[in-house]
Amino acid sequence: MPRIATVFTGMGLQGSSVVRALLKDGIFVPRAVTRSPDSESAKELAALGAEIVQGDFRDFSSIRKAIVGSEVVFAVSYPNVPGADEFEQGKFIVDTCKEEGVRLVVWSSTTGVSGPSGGKYEAYALDNKSAVDDYLRASGLPHTILLNGGFLENWTRPRFPDHPRVSDDRSEVTIPSRWVKGTIAVLSWTEHDLGQSGAAVLRAYAHGKVDEVNGKTFLVACARLPIEEYFKKVEAGLGRKVTVEWITHLGQPMRDAMYDMAYEFEWYKGMPVPDPGLIALGVKFGTVEEFVETVMKPHLGL
Repeated sequence: MPRIATVFTGMGLQGSSVVRALLKDGIFVPRAVTRSPDSESAKELAALGAEIVQGDFRDFSSIRKAIVGSEVVFAVSYPNVPGADEFEQGKFIVDTCKEEGVRLVVWSSTTGVSGPSGGKYEAYALDNKSAVDDYLRASGLPHTILLNGGFLENWTRPRFPDHPRVSDDRSEVTIPSRWVKGTIAVLSWTEHDLGQSGAAVLRAYAHGKVDEVNGKTFLVACARLPIEEYFKKVEAGLGRKVTVEWITHLGQPMRDAMYDMAYEFEWYKGMPVPDPGLIALGVKFGTVEEFVETVMKPHLGL
């Protein structure tokens, strides 16, 4: 019987990185959960050996079906689902995993905003994920929590406000930024490091090293640095002059709160970056410089 690892958001940035890492490891058969099992990305992962199942947080019965028969689960919630906020999604996954006898849940999460700021700021997406952390810890279910920083990949997504613009003569790059000057940024290269981290945790479990991962919280981040220093690394890596346009207000309350909170209340203060616990499990973190060279530079056509 194959050992099944259900992976939520299996076609997304987080889930697909875990699916690919599990396929490389070969211990578990990843069961990738997606709303669109007939998509080209789903067919690609199926060809590599993943099991593809349909699951939609608008229909919790489909989520239960995706979990049934799994030995382990990599879970992440999905934003902006009508009728099911991210706490409700996470709570349902935790409860169902407990009912179905799942042996270990790896939960991908992030910092809260309301708690660390003493209620000064609120951001429901982050606060709901963080609330699942507490629910999971209290559930008695064997688990590992992976915390994420700001995604480096967001600088390559045109729908995000800080997507770079290249001048017509290709000599300069302009980056709008809602980050506040002076922020100590904690950054994650998700595609490179989260899959590794999830697979490393599940590998430790599979090899009987449960005590090394059960009940643990790890930080999946490759850099902690002043945001201005990040932009200097981008300029050096792109080999182009980089001009930062500092934005003070997006008009999106949740995102504005996230950036302002990060400036006033440093994310994950006191937690080392990169995480020595993940390094001990075999994770080889990437660097900002590598991300700029191998991802951002080709994305911008430079």
